[in-house]
Amino acid sequence: MTKYVSFYVGNVRKLGIVEGDNIYEIHDFGKEEPKGKTYKLSEIVFDIPVLPSAIICTLVNTPRMIGVSNKEEAREMVKSPKFFLKLPTVAIAHKQPILSLEDAIRPEVEIGIVIKSKMKDVPKSKVKDYILGYTVFNDITYPPGMKEDSYYAMRRDPADGKIKKMLFRGTHFRNKVRDTFAPMGPYLVTDEEIGDINSLKMRSYYNGELVQDGNSNEFIFSIEEILEELSKIVTIPPLSVVSTGSVGYINAQDASEFHLKPIENAIMVAEIEKIGRLENPTKIIK
Repeated sequence: MTKYVSFYVGNVRKLGIVEGDNIYEIHDFGKEEPKGKTYKLSEIVFDIPVLPSAIICTLVNTPRMIGVSNKEEAREMVKSPKFFLKLPTVAIAHKQPILSLEDAIRPEVEIGIVIKSKMKDVPKSKVKDYILGYTVFNDITYPPGMKEDSYYAMRRDPADGKIKKMLFRGTHFRNKVRDTFAPMGPYLVTDEEIGDINSLKMRSYYNGELVQDGNSNEFIFSIEEILEELSKIVTIPPLSVVSTGSVGYINAQDASEFHLKPIENAIMVAEIEKIGRLENPTKIIK
């Protein structure tokens, strides 16, 4: 397993390999090269692991996120992986602040899959050949934003065939696509020693309290299925970050409405076994 980190020393962005508490400067991912200058983890400023060409997120990919407990039932309900986009410019690094509105916020701990080379119509059996590595991704969400994007329209009701005024949920925009709403890091980890990527513990914490506790074995659609389906729809560019969807919340009956009260400088943590622990403070904005 190789663990990469992108970081700043002064105003210079660098790439390194992490070994214990040390970082050895290198010039590119996945290439054999002499170890360069050495730094201590304690003396660097983290950057996002890669500068993503795209951030493509997977929705509702565990049963608890749609309110059921059985994976087969969930698969029948969802039918296929569902996707939305975040702007690459909303990504932030480990330790950088999440800008939160005053009334609500929530974490969504996810695996971020970093794509190595252009993908189009790639079958499940070949997906791993296109993965550079994995990072921790936190799909920060502002739940009230979904209501702001809902709207009414005159449409034919499939239940009775009549045209009527109907409420539509709208897009995942005001609830998902906000500045700082895509923390990722601290590391980019290759999969040589991860083992089964679809069987890793996933947790999130807020202000010291456990919020999510699950496992990637809960995924309705595996990482291979996600990337196969996505590459059928669109050509995935190199250095895209594709997230997997999140696990459910502790003691939450309705995941879509679950939210936390923002607290100034509270630490939000997203943690995935063998990949890393991503920490970001919250900063409340008006």
